[in-house]
Amino acid sequence: MSSTATTAPPTGLMTSNDTTTTTATTATATALLPPAASLLDQLLEHTKSLPRNVTGLGTIQLGISEISSQARLLRERAAPSSDGDTKAHYLLAGSGINAEDIAQDLETVTLPTAVETTVVSATEKDIAGYLRYKREENIIASIEESVKQTARKFDAFVSANIRLDWNYEKLLVCEHFGLVPRGTASKLGAELGIAATGTRGVAQQLPASSTEVTPGRTRMPLATGAAGWKKSSLGRSVLGPVSGALEFADVGGVDAAIQQQQMGLLMQNRQQRYAAVIVALNNCRMEHKSMPLIPEMAEVSKSFGTDTRTQQLSDSWTMLGCVIPPDTAERKFAQDYCESAEDSPESVHMKKLIIRGSRLYLEMQFFNLVESDIAKYPQEAQLGGIPSVENKILAYLKLRFLKNGVWMKQNLQIVNNVPIWALIFYLFRAGHLQEALDYTLQNEGYFQKIERTFPIYLKAYVKSGDERRLPGDLAERLQAEFNHHIRVYDPKTDDPYKYALYKLIGRCELNRKNIPEVLLVTEDWMWAQLMMIQDSPSATTDVFGVSAAERYTLLDLRNMLVQLGARHFNPRGNNPGVYFQVLLLSGQYERAIHYIYKYHPVDAVHFAIGLAYYGLLRVSAEASTLDTDLLTVDGRGRPEINYARLVGYYTRDFRRKDPQIAVDYLSLICLCGDLKVGDKGAEYLRLCHESLRELILETRDFASLLGDVRADGTRVPGIIEQKMELIKISNEQEYLRTITEQAAEQADQDGRTADAVLLYHLSEEYDVVVAIINKTLGESLAIADLSSDEVGAGVSMSLAAAEDPVQLARNMMSVYTNNGEILRKVTPKNREACAMLLHIVDARRAYENGRWEECLQRVESVNVLPMELTNNTGTIRHRAQQFGGLDESVARNVPMLLVLAMDSFVRITRDMDVSAYGDATRNKKIVELRTRAKNCMIYAGMIQYRMPREVYGRLTRMETEL
Repeated sequence: MSSTATTAPPTGLMTSNDTTTTTATTATATALLPPAASLLDQLLEHTKSLPRNVTGLGTIQLGISEISSQARLLRERAAPSSDGDTKAHYLLAGSGINAEDIAQDLETVTLPTAVETTVVSATEKDIAGYLRYKREENIIASIEESVKQTARKFDAFVSANIRLDWNYEKLLVCEHFGLVPRGTASKLGAELGIAATGTRGVAQQLPASSTEVTPGRTRMPLATGAAGWKKSSLGRSVLGPVSGALEFADVGGVDAAIQQQQMGLLMQNRQQRYAAVIVALNNCRMEHKSMPLIPEMAEVSKSFGTDTRTQQLSDSWTMLGCVIPPDTAERKFAQDYCESAEDSPESVHMKKLIIRGSRLYLEMQFFNLVESDIAKYPQEAQLGGIPSVENKILAYLKLRFLKNGVWMKQNLQIVNNVPIWALIFYLFRAGHLQEALDYTLQNEGYFQKIERTFPIYLKAYVKSGDERRLPGDLAERLQAEFNHHIRVYDPKTDDPYKYALYKLIGRCELNRKNIPEVLLVTEDWMWAQLMMIQDSPSATTDVFGVSAAERYTLLDLRNMLVQLGARHFNPRGNNPGVYFQVLLLSGQYERAIHYIYKYHPVDAVHFAIGLAYYGLLRVSAEASTLDTDLLTVDGRGRPEINYARLVGYYTRDFRRKDPQIAVDYLSLICLCGDLKVGDKGAEYLRLCHESLRELILETRDFASLLGDVRADGTRVPGIIEQKMELIKISNEQEYLRTITEQAAEQADQDGRTADAVLLYHLSEEYDVVVAIINKTLGESLAIADLSSDEVGAGVSMSLAAAEDPVQLARNMMSVYTNNGEILRKVTPKNREACAMLLHIVDARRAYENGRWEECLQRVESVNVLPMELTNNTGTIRHRAQQFGGLDESVARNVPMLLVLAMDSFVRITRDMDVSAYGDATRNKKIVELRTRAKNCMIYAGMIQYRMPREVYGRLTRMETEL
């Protein structure tokens, strides 16, 4: 094909209507453009003169994608031809068109990535295909936009609330491995406003809760918000999970054998007996009476058996009873023990009480042992005469050292057939110091021969009272005498009890804590340590002038016991009670509970409750450890117990079966609400209230826990309300706001609609009740298919058990309608919305049952659609304008209401058309139905952009069937 042929313009394309200007312009353009481009440009110009709108139906505007789709369909329909390309090539060449040049020119065209849709006009008959394509395109666009919007919202939330601070995270890791002191990360987190989970507090980032009441607005809780990300909603609660492991990370699993042994007994014996004491304790607290809690607990523990472990636990209660008198008031020691500085006078006084009480217990225990051994072996003891303390101790010595009238221990100093030093020592050991002094003074002549100064030391020591200390000058004399001829102890010739008495009275050689041949059991060793301990407010000297180098304090003893550890006192692991008692005797109550919890978890919980009741338990409130560890250490190095979770976890075994007992236990968390250091008190009040809310939602025993609101509006108080005083709630309104209302908010956030409705009802938030009912009922109607029976299928239920939203709405509105006082607290908008939704439910039921006339009547009673018989555009427009003022729960169901109405119109009309009888009445009825349907379609057209596109298409198809 020659180039000359391609430059000649094709013939037959110009019409008589072309003007001179057009010709000149075309000629100029042809001269400037390449041959193929000039030809295409002329074709484009001449197509503009083709006739348009020949059918009067208008044109369909096709985009590039639709043109491409139509071209693809045409190619698929075209019959394949082996020589089709060759024929087309020769046909175009005969007309002066070079196909190769045009193809090369098209390949050089570069389209931008974002091509704006080109709209062309064409006469198209495939209207159904076009509508199908547009519908698919709109659906895809809607899905993409929804995904993008969700992603944007999620990114915004993450950006606003989960801002990691890497310095804080690094400190957490270092703290975990012990590279920095505990609490370092918490201090930095407090400065940065970071929660314990490593994220910034959500409450700081989000606006105020939407549940606040503003004038003229309905109080409607949000489904999401600051409260939606609280711990309880993330599964980290005070009560712990209903099933699964509940153990603390620093305790490990409870010994399997012990757990199996206890579980058979706990449900029938231990838990019930301990629970009876807890109930009695709370009753006394409600009556403002003190209760001797320790003796009651000791009696319960003693009733569990006579085995060694049970006896040790019972003795442990007695041990605490020696520190805590029976008439001690609630939380008496909280200030001195929990909040005072380590070297403050209050703290020193508290330590002296612990030392004195522990020493008293060990002395009483030993004297009971003496009397028990004498009773077992009366012939060997040879008590005889007056059973005085002195004679009993002497009889005990005979049991130990006398055999066949001969004292078997060769190094004892015997005076008148009495081991004089051993007798005085064991009088000391039994706590009878005055009897020891009386015996010494009665036999002072003997001491003049052996140790003439001893009676002087003993007399001064006994006169010091509970201090049990020598004055400074006598202490120095005794120290000198001890160093001169007693310090070097020869086990073959020296009496060990003489050595022990001098060492204890004069507090000699404090670096050597043991006394050979005398301190043979743990109880004796602990008693000796408590005898040598002294605590003084002074950091350099005490009241007796002892220097810091010679001091031996309770803190030193505690550190030594922790270093020795449980393996030293319980090497085989089969006798945990020994180390538990050692920790109690040294006043390490938190470590004692932490240790015994693995072996006796039930008893550990009640030991913690008993100590917390009197204020002798330091509790932890640091959020980072509340969910993991039972024992923590505060910033001053003092151990603390995770008391709230300890009590909360314990209730798992019975809280569903007996929630009333669980309330009694959980109310004891508030014992620690009086702490003033930091915000521990407020934190424990919050934990107590949170645990009660969790109990309410878990058990769903609303009637007994929260009470009820009768139809006349009067309230019946529940168990929690009756115990408001125990949980530091002063009045009914605070109770409703703190317990009932917040439990309702949590239930609403968790999607438990029936529970939320009842809880809001009990908290007297009646308008919120109706708002939640409207929201739930509207959602249920909107998501249920018309062919299903998901909505409205419920049967009559009680108020608390109604899960069907329709039945729940009817129950609540029936109660409110019959009580004018309650009804006045519900806003008219919510009342009207609920009534509309119930009418929609009735219309749907009639539609599903094929009662088309009744369905139209129910739709008309909703009073939203223009169902009038007259075609008044102004009225229809007015109703369309009212659409924006409808409640959201009603507005989202208007499209479904239109479908019900239009389909009913179609079905009634179809039934009349096929009827064998034709008269004027039937024709009039059909005309009325079509008029009403037309009104509905006009209304739908006015709000079509507020409803799904597929619904409007469905309505259009229904209209064509009328």
